[in-house]
Amino acid sequence: MKITAIALSGGKSSRMGRDKALLEINGETLLSQTSRIALQTADSVYIVARSQEQYQSLKIDSQASIHLVLDQKFDGALVGFWQGIQAIAKPTDWILLLACDLPNLQSEVLQTWARQLADLPKTAIAYLPTHAANPDESRKQWEPLCGFYRWQCCDSLVEFIEKGGRSFQKWLDTQEVMAIPNAPLSMLFNCNTPDDFHQYRLSS
Repeated sequence: MKITAIALSGGKSSRMGRDKALLEINGETLLSQTSRIALQTADSVYIVARSQEQYQSLKIDSQASIHLVLDQKFDGALVGFWQGIQAIAKPTDWILLLACDLPNLQSEVLQTWARQLADLPKTAIAYLPTHAANPDESRKQWEPLCGFYRWQCCDSLVEFIEKGGRSFQKWLDTQEVMAIPNAPLSMLFNCNTPDDFHQYRLSS
C-alpha cells in the first residue's frame, strides 16, 4: 500500500499573528516536525505553502522525499488539498492529509491508522477522526486535517470545488467516510492563537 502525505501550511495565520508553521518546539518548527512524522508513515510529503521564500530556511528542496507546492490560489484548506494532490507525480493508494499546526502529532498513532486502511470498505473515500462533543450523531463533525483519503476521492473533490464548494465538512457530508475509533483528542489539538500555543507549552 502506497501512502503519500500532504501538509497544509499556506494559511494566513491571522489569528496567530505570525506564521504558525514556523513556531518552534524544542528547536524544531511545527512544519519540520509535521513533515518528519509524516515521513514515518508516508513515502513522501508535499508541503502546500504560500511562497518558496517563506520556507527557504527549512531547506525543503534538499530532501528528495519532501516537495514544496506553492499555493497560488490561496483559497482555503480544501483548495490547498487539491493543489497538493495535483502536484503528486504518480497516483497513490492513500493520501495522509495533515495541518501544519498539530504539536501533539504522534507517529505511532498515524501508523496504527495506516494499518487499518486495508480493512475499510472499498467505497469509503476517507478515514478520519470526529469531534467528541457532537449532539447530532446523524451528522458527524469530521476532523479533516488529520487523516487519510483514498486516491479515488479526487473525482468528487474536483467536482465539488468546480461548483464553488470550499467547505471540507460539506464535501465530506456527500461522501462515504469511516470514523477512526478512539482517536486521541490531544493529538487533534491545533495552535490557532498565541493562547493556544501558550497552553500547549504549559502542558508539555
